[in-house]
Amino acid sequence: MDKEEQAEIYTEESAFPFYLSNFTGDIKISALLDVMLLASENQLKQKNADSVSMVKRGLGWVVTQYHMDIDKMPEVGQKLQVSTRATSYNKFFFYRDFWIDDMDGNRMVTLESAFVIIDINKRKIVSAADNLQDMFGSRQTNKIKRFARLKAPDAFDSKNPQHIGYYNIDVNRHVNNTYYFDWMVDSLDIEFIATHRIKSMDIKYEKELKLESEPEVFVKQDDLTTTHWIENGDELNVIAKFVWENK
Repeated sequence: MDKEEQAEIYTEESAFPFYLSNFTGDIKISALLDVMLLASENQLKQKNADSVSMVKRGLGWVVTQYHMDIDKMPEVGQKLQVSTRATSYNKFFFYRDFWIDDMDGNRMVTLESAFVIIDINKRKIVSAADNLQDMFGSRQTNKIKRFARLKAPDAFDSKNPQHIGYYNIDVNRHVNNTYYFDWMVDSLDIEFIATHRIKSMDIKYEKELKLESEPEVFVKQDDLTTTHWIENGDELNVIAKFVWENK
């Protein structure tokens, strides 16, 4: 058996209520992320490594990159199985996979991720191996997992200022990364959103946004591919690429 297959799989049942969908009935990308991250939080909580427990130790989980594939968008009220497992780790990065199946075991959504652990007060990355007592069966590796290389285009179709509110800030004292998805999708034409569905997504987080940040959301569209990025002044905070398909 592959070492990755020996990692502890955590699964829980879930369903999306109507208020987590858009006006066409599709589940919001931010909601897909939230339900999968909740599963990992519940697994981590068993070993006192969830976000709240980590903050008490002056530490915080910070995602650096995601890759998501959507084979079939879950429906409102549909019973689902949400699963996750920690696959591998090295000196700094902790890699985790997620997936959503229907109750018959058909794969609907998959997500690959890379996280780091930071010292909240020093705002510096610390070793995952030195700060976790349990690795959930994940394997140690010297390799760095390669995700898509993302680069902001030289031109953009539009840019919009974005206000950061009190409830955008999470326990790590920066903007919760799932809010970025709502901002990015909102930058697109509503008729395009109504007639298309996200097929895959890549996102890379470069620099955190804080309560006092003044971000601008940029978008460049090339047929069924949209590139989104957020800047705070001259600083790039996050960049993403969505591939869409016709409904």
